[in-house]
Amino acid sequence: MHINSKTSVKVLIVTLFVLFLAGNTKSQSFAPNSSFMPHWQIQLNGGTSLFFGDVKQYQWWPVSNYENEWRGGLSLQLKYQISPVFGIRGQGLYGKLGGTRRAWKKYFDNNYYEFNINSTININNIFASYRQDRFFNAYVIVGLGLLNYNTYVYQLGSNKKIQTVGGGAGKGFGGRTLEGVFHGGLGFDLRINDHLSVNLESANRIINSDMLDGRISGFKYDVYNYTSVGLSYKFAFSKKHKGPEMKSPAPDPRISKNKKISDVQTVEYDFRTEPVQEPDYKRTVPVKKTEEIISEPEIIVVETPVVVEKEVVAKENNHNKPLEYRVQILAKYGKTISLNKISEMYNIPASMIKQDTHNGYYIYTVGSYSTYLEAQQKRNQLRMQNGIGDAFVVAFQNGNRLSKLP
Repeated sequence: MHINSKTSVKVLIVTLFVLFLAGNTKSQSFAPNSSFMPHWQIQLNGGTSLFFGDVKQYQWWPVSNYENEWRGGLSLQLKYQISPVFGIRGQGLYGKLGGTRRAWKKYFDNNYYEFNINSTININNIFASYRQDRFFNAYVIVGLGLLNYNTYVYQLGSNKKIQTVGGGAGKGFGGRTLEGVFHGGLGFDLRINDHLSVNLESANRIINSDMLDGRISGFKYDVYNYTSVGLSYKFAFSKKHKGPEMKSPAPDPRISKNKKISDVQTVEYDFRTEPVQEPDYKRTVPVKKTEEIISEPEIIVVETPVVVEKEVVAKENNHNKPLEYRVQILAKYGKTISLNKISEMYNIPASMIKQDTHNGYYIYTVGSYSTYLEAQQKRNQLRMQNGIGDAFVVAFQNGNRLSKLP
């Protein structure tokens, strides 16, 4: 059955309308809080263009000698992804075809322009939820278009032209033969980032004519295949659907500008179970009022609090082993930091900095004190003068840091 060009155009328009309605309906079925956003995408592909019809030496595999049947093509597509499942594309394809039949002593050369509308159906998103960062996606391709081609048939051996299809006598542009074409196939998409991806596509084209090779015989419709590799670019990805951006905290003014905070990955903190600041004890002095106040202004007596420091005494453990207090200034997990670098960061002589390990961390401490109070004073000094706002007191016993202060 032969379909004329006007019928092909009508079928193309109807197919486009049906695909649009299907895609729009499917897109409305997704939850409004889905991270998917409709978007445009451009795609450039190149690959093989192979003929399957009457003038062909073998049924499936193309020959490469005595008239080579291998040909290529180049395509450009503009796509609008309606929903996680459905997308609509417009494709322009230029390619060549060739075939030989040694028994008939003939071969042909063909060049063509194909323009089509096709729909992609994402297989992953049919059976699983949409994921923007999915590395691999597979999709089905279904489309309908118009083919403009010229075919020249030659005598095998002498290369004498014996037949022309199109070549100025057709109804397509430039006198090419115009035919409708239906195609279907599969595609695979490999994500590089939010905008770029690599794709591999293969689709068979069925022409509504048996004259592409200049011979009518056997199956009523000639077929060709376009298999290609390409690069896709997604436009205007919306950042609204990424996770909320976290604002970085304001810099601590106590830290000098020449410190490189990025050098520190992890800081381990150890807090005392009792308050760092010693509790204040108020002692009030009773004030006796005068028995009589004669024409004198009232005397206001202010009670002055007296702070009594409670002496902190280090407790000895059961084995009477020596206890040492230090001030920890830095910790990093799994990797050491140069003492000279820490010295530059905090303006502390490298000779005063000690390196130890604790629970997988490399910890860096300053000082050695027999009482907590002495270490506390050093800690306050480091906080105020060196800008180490997170310095804290730790305890060591037999050269090992304790998990808790005694």
